[in-house]
Amino acid sequence: MTYSFKTFLKFKDCLQFIALWVASFFFYVFISYSIIDDSYFLNQGFSTTDFLISELTRALSIGIFMGIVFFLLKEYVYPRFFHNYGILVASLLQSLLFIMVCYIGFIIVLELSKVNYIRINNLIALRFNAKWLTCFTIYCLIVHLFITLLLAFRQRLGSNYCKSLLHGNYMTPVVEYRIFMFLDMYPSRTSAEVKHHHYSQLLQECFADLSEILLGYNAEVYQYGGDGVILTWKVKQGFKRQQCIELSEVFAVRLLQKKDFYQNQFGLVPRFKAVLNEGLVTVAEMGQIKTEIAYHGDVLSTTARVRDLCSDCDENLLITQSFFEQLTIAEQDDFTTIETTVLRGKKKAVVIYKSNG
Repeated sequence: MTYSFKTFLKFKDCLQFIALWVASFFFYVFISYSIIDDSYFLNQGFSTTDFLISELTRALSIGIFMGIVFFLLKEYVYPRFFHNYGILVASLLQSLLFIMVCYIGFIIVLELSKVNYIRINNLIALRFNAKWLTCFTIYCLIVHLFITLLLAFRQRLGSNYCKSLLHGNYMTPVVEYRIFMFLDMYPSRTSAEVKHHHYSQLLQECFADLSEILLGYNAEVYQYGGDGVILTWKVKQGFKRQQCIELSEVFAVRLLQKKDFYQNQFGLVPRFKAVLNEGLVTVAEMGQIKTEIAYHGDVLSTTARVRDLCSDCDENLLITQSFFEQLTIAEQDDFTTIETTVLRGKKKAVVIYKSNG
């Protein structure tokens, strides 16, 4: 993933946070407006339009400020100090830190501008007291807590999974054409050489490195299991399969770049084998107590069987004939047939290809 793409994703996140905070303060303004009697505007000598324009402008400014602060804290502070806490505790601590930083920021801005903010339009002066300040602080804490929990659950479930649940896409089973990649750590060395606790930490580090790459290649995480992960792509018109191949290559390079870290921390440099296959699958939302989107079809079982051949062939990447046939002529030149075999539990022979690299 290039630097420009990372910058784009961060800029997109920042805009989303700003939009959420601006929307929450707009809501706050309209709630305030709804409980103010019309006689108040007559006594103060200004119209409801002037009030709304003034308050919405102020809400826009504060929302932009707090959205930027939230983005900076989430990007550079929260991951460093709160990653070892549970979702609820981390969210509460982050909310308190956020409010403290925002108040300090407001004080600095007021001092630098030399403006008596309390007397602007003689409007905030009427409401800027201990009661209002308490209500406003509690409101900001609730908004921050809501956004933080929303982001935390989206991260743990996956953005595509959350969208599917909200839209109800798979309440009824749907047939889709998808590509699957089974990505597994070579088991011959790691599990025997690393204690199970450190082995889990090793997998955490590997999949953290993988996560930084996934968005750049539009990959979705279907499942984590054992020492591997299943990735998937929904194939649409114009889909470029080369990105699936590049993902496994970039991940391998990333692990080699951090080989000193892995060697010092775990006594080895992890390696992963990858298998690519594609075809029709049925997608459905399963479960009542715990829901999950599941994929069913021969594609998955075939990919799992081919994965077992990676170790026997000592290959980092294998692809099936279904995937190979959809590549361009130039891309096919990068692969060579290694065997035609009848996989365990299958009746039809499958042609398997390896990378020439």
